[in-house]
Amino acid sequence: MDFNGFIHENIFEEKEKYIYLYELLWANLEEDGFVICDEEGCETDAVFKALAIKNIINEFVYRVYDEFNETSAEEAVTLLETIGIGEDEIIEYCRETSGTTADGEKAISDTFEYVTETLADKLLELFSADDLFDYIFTATYDFEQDFTFAFEDVDEFQAFVDSNTERLDDYKEEYPSVMSWIESGMIV
Repeated sequence: MDFNGFIHENIFEEKEKYIYLYELLWANLEEDGFVICDEEGCETDAVFKALAIKNIINEFVYRVYDEFNETSAEEAVTLLETIGIGEDEIIEYCRETSGTTADGEKAISDTFEYVTETLADKLLELFSADDLFDYIFTATYDFEQDFTFAFEDVDEFQAFVDSNTERLDDYKEEYPSVMSWIESGMIV
């Protein structure tokens, strides 16, 4: 099974306009060794981390556009069950990862929060707060007001961000609380 393909298809391709943002973040996390998709036993960790990315982006969307779009720990269970990983294995992962002593849904929920916070910290190690704002805003904002632009790949996405820093800086001034949230570690 191409597990990386599974992650992309089942988590990252939910919203087409976010695909290049997900690819950019995921590739950097893989390159850093924070996420691993090609080794046996990586599935639970990778699903939690991929959903944590989605969770952070959804929190950004909520803060900027006031659109409620929750990512839940239950999604991890559902996805993992589709590939044959049961609740006992998930709970074991939760206990090993976050040190939780809770059972069932509470253990999964606590671990999802822990993984999201850990991933947010890692993103701030890999990217500046300004870059994270620029990337997430560019992927989520509907630029049709200004012009219509469809990206062909991650490189084109990054080139667009790089060539529009002044405009993106204006948006940062418009959303200072969102910048503050990113700088403070994107605690959800």
